[in-house]
Amino acid sequence: MPSQGQAHRTLGRASGPRRALLRQLVTSLIEHDSITTTYARAKETQPLIEKLITHAKDGTTSGRKSVYGFVFNPALSMKKLYDDLALRYRGRTGGYTRLLHLEPRDRDAAPMAVLEFVGGPKDLRLYLTAKAIARAEVLGKTKLDMATALNKRNIEEKMQNGKELLGEKIELMKRVYHSGRSSQDALREISDNAKRRADAEAFSKTIAKRK
Repeated sequence: MPSQGQAHRTLGRASGPRRALLRQLVTSLIEHDSITTTYARAKETQPLIEKLITHAKDGTTSGRKSVYGFVFNPALSMKKLYDDLALRYRGRTGGYTRLLHLEPRDRDAAPMAVLEFVGGPKDLRLYLTAKAIARAEVLGKTKLDMATALNKRNIEEKMQNGKELLGEKIELMKRVYHSGRSSQDALREISDNAKRRADAEAFSKTIAKRK
């Protein structure tokens, strides 16, 4: 936590290296939809990415300059911010990201966390809901528990392509249960599938613009 009198966590760095670290974390989050890091770093990154998305939604020249000067990979990051994230969250007034606690890191017991975009292709709630539904189906249960049913409805109604994405993840998790694979392997496959889908969509858009 920040020391008394400090406005933020120093993260064990002077101001210059601290800013560079946060810029890298923000850039990675924009490019990959989620990052796994220490809780302290994730907590400091969260308000920065929220502010950049607000700039992208506003679409002002000053906001665009602020975004361009902060991210490390403007060509890719600004396209993702303005063409994807700003549209994804146009109906929201904030709360574009979710911070999830993980188990402490083995080597030093540092608290860890996942920082992810709400409703993105790597949304952890999507994975956990798919896992719960798949488990219920494999065990032959006909009724979902209340929390899983609520998450299922929210994903299908509020997430872009939510019903399709959830169905895909459920089938994947059912294969995991039948094959004895680990959840980490499933997460890796979900990540790879999301990346392939994003690459295919970007390629399709490029071809469409050339026509």
